[in-house]
Amino acid sequence: MTIYLWMSVLGSTSIWFVYHLLDSLDLWSPLSRLPAAHWSVRITSRWFKRACASNGELKTLHATHQVLGPIVRIGPREVSVVSEEGLAKVYTSGLDKSEWYAQAFPIYGMPNLVSTLSHKTHASMRRMIAGSYGRSHLQHAEQLQAISARIIQDGLLPNLHRRVQSAEPTNVMELSECLAMDFITGHIFGDTAGTDFLNENSHCKPYIYEWRRASGSFAKRPLTEALVLEKCRMVISNYECSRDKREYQRSVVIQLYKGLSDYAEQGRLNTTEVIPRCASEMADHVIATLATVPVILTYLFYQLCRRGELQDSLRAELRTLTSPAVGHDDVTVLSEPAILDELPLLDALVMETLRLHAPNPARLRRVVPSAGLNLHGYFIPPDTIISSNAYCLHRNEEVFARPFEWDPTKWRQLENSEPQSTDTSKLRKMRKWLWAFGSGPRICVGQHLALQSRSRAQ
Repeated sequence: MTIYLWMSVLGSTSIWFVYHLLDSLDLWSPLSRLPAAHWSVRITSRWFKRACASNGELKTLHATHQVLGPIVRIGPREVSVVSEEGLAKVYTSGLDKSEWYAQAFPIYGMPNLVSTLSHKTHASMRRMIAGSYGRSHLQHAEQLQAISARIIQDGLLPNLHRRVQSAEPTNVMELSECLAMDFITGHIFGDTAGTDFLNENSHCKPYIYEWRRASGSFAKRPLTEALVLEKCRMVISNYECSRDKREYQRSVVIQLYKGLSDYAEQGRLNTTEVIPRCASEMADHVIATLATVPVILTYLFYQLCRRGELQDSLRAELRTLTSPAVGHDDVTVLSEPAILDELPLLDALVMETLRLHAPNPARLRRVVPSAGLNLHGYFIPPDTIISSNAYCLHRNEEVFARPFEWDPTKWRQLENSEPQSTDTSKLRKMRKWLWAFGSGPRICVGQHLALQSRSRAQ
């Protein structure tokens, strides 16, 4: 009797073990049909993490997609996709973000557009400030024109002139960081409240060291965060105390403050959270600018320094502008942003630098909704983490010729094609695959400002 009892227990234990083994292997999950980066990704993400630590995350993903195709399983519940179909169904459709963003990007303990997971919540927040970053607004905003003229005339050009006169070596990364900081703070806080780091070299040094140290998503930036919080409080206080509020209403922080204050009056937000939420959003805009614009400008300067003939061509193109960079009596006269957009060489230089040296080439994680997702003939079940990345998209040989080579002519050669030509179709496809700012309803809110500031720096 005892033997039968033990055999029964052993049999039950064996069945339980086999069931959980099969369950852990996920053999009956729809994900089991997907091409796997490694056999072990069905039960653990350790292989992918080790491969990323050895070869880098992006190189690992690129090599994996090169072998296995546009959709690959990289973990028990994680998938990577690099295709037009993936971009349309994952990003254009507005899937929610994964929990990783809430852990990586909160500032002052408050959410912002980047750390907000819900697509609906993000959309309502974005509407408060989207107008201040719209292309049409930026191209015709007198305040932004004044900020650009002030930064170039009083900051950038005198700075460069001093360096030329003294034959002083120039750290272009540091110069670009100061330029980006002055530009973004002028835009979000107003010209009089913006920084003047281009002329305050000793004052900005601690901030520059902090930016270099805090390169990761989870890194803290106490000096920068304290500066942004102080400026938020100052601008909002001035706005509340001012009789003529028109001067302040143009700044991004006031647009957000008014929107969040309305939320507080409706009982949708605690009143004490309004200013910290404003500061969290503005700090995110500053940090995002410092993590992108200086990187692109530095790579662009580097590539131009290696090609004297391109420098000559760019100077010749800029001299065709009716408004020179510096007019009579050293008064800065800037061309309209819309005119700068029409310069083919400048556009090609920026596009190619964004392609090969995208400042945010990493995975953008999204969560598959409750209904699941059909992608490339596979069913992706709910709660699966799915992502794409600019690094792999920008190195697709079928879209970009010689993808590992910086060559702006690949954009210029197609510009003058006939409207119905194959070349024009290729150019449209290249622009569609250029994913430096993401895509869909959660595309980078500052993409037009970033492109305008880069063009101004030329």
